[in-house]
Amino acid sequence: MSRTDANVKRAHRYLAIVALALAALAAAASSARAASSYDNCVGYIDAPNFIPKPGTWCLRQNLVTSITSGAAIWINADHVTIDCNGFVLDNSPGGPRTGATGVASYGYSGITVRNCAIQGFANGISVIGGTSANGGHVIENNRVRQSRVNGISVEGYGSVIRDNIVANTGGGPGVSAALGIFASGRVDVVDNVIDGVFGDNSLADFQTFGIYYAESGSVNAVVGAKIERNRVRNLTQKGNSPSEGIEVVGHGILVRDNLIGQGSAIVGDGLLCFGDVRVRDNIIKNYGRACAASAATMAGMSRTDASCRSRQLQKLLGAESR
Repeated sequence: MSRTDANVKRAHRYLAIVALALAALAAAASSARAASSYDNCVGYIDAPNFIPKPGTWCLRQNLVTSITSGAAIWINADHVTIDCNGFVLDNSPGGPRTGATGVASYGYSGITVRNCAIQGFANGISVIGGTSANGGHVIENNRVRQSRVNGISVEGYGSVIRDNIVANTGGGPGVSAALGIFASGRVDVVDNVIDGVFGDNSLADFQTFGIYYAESGSVNAVVGAKIERNRVRNLTQKGNSPSEGIEVVGHGILVRDNLIGQGSAIVGDGLLCFGDVRVRDNIIKNYGRACAASAATMAGMSRTDASCRSRQLQKLLGAESR
């Protein structure tokens, strides 16, 4: 055997040893992560459940339901974290007419939902502060698919929706509007992907929204929130109702660095703003109007948003409430 052949064999043996060592390390690291992810759990969700007390509640396996109303996980306490650890909460057997919600909370503070794969509900995640506008919610790192009406809804001051993927939302029978993310009450909406929002194709007319942000529907509300670095794409429009990539209602809201695009031309607005909204550095593609906004918003708009400032594409809206 030549020296070259011996060296090659030695190199192959070394690479094989390294590969085995790396595989063992990866398996150990994965086990360590899995173990540590359950360390703080006060309870486990192995079936549809009410959450009665604070703490971190965990999934430790996929959970399949077939409910048509209510919620698979209903939170009835403040300061609750739902951590799915990457497992799936699946209501596909509930059918397209389901009215159920995946994870729901109403009237509580400090709700966190993370690391969940949620699919097949009418509403994927719904965390609403209620009449007292309870807040401090965090919705992060979730994958929400095939919601029949709405992917994620959050209302409550000092909250954030971040790093979620909301895909293929809509199609509930007879439902004339669908939206990826709804937020109200000083909620930051950051680094999310909304891909695919559509309606019931049997209807002659339906409307779709990527992100809808409204402060109680009032253009006079002072909010102080930001909507940034989101990717909104593949909205379907039909009939006379326009599709809205991102619609914002309120004062003191920053909308920047969002990518709002369609593969082909669509009737609607890439960005629709009512009130006093600061807009900059967004990329908008293939909407009938890239940007439609109130006079207050247009006056403060960054010059870098050329598509929104174009005389051919912009429209000054009246100051009346919607």
